[in-house]
Amino acid sequence: MSEPTRQEMFRAIAALEPFVRRWNLPLNPEDMDEIAYALLRHAHTDEDVHTIQALVEQQINEHEAKAQQLRDAMHAYVERQRGRENDHNG
Repeated sequence: MSEPTRQEMFRAIAALEPFVRRWNLPLNPEDMDEIAYALLRHAHTDEDVHTIQALVEQQINEHEAKAQQLRDAMHAYVERQRGRENDHNG
């Protein structure tokens, strides 16, 4: 499996964007990146379908875990800011 180039990723996302827009798919740019990456990475492999699906499931799990870590960090930051505001106002 070869890694997609930056140019391939750019073109894949450019092709994906009209589908997302026209069909009102609830995807953020990071999700579109993950989809494009999976399609490009596995398009020209000799892997069987089950292996590809398992690898993409793993990719999705990793993406979701990173997104959850980011949400948790943002939530913790907001809570710290609220605590500081309360300290200054209380």
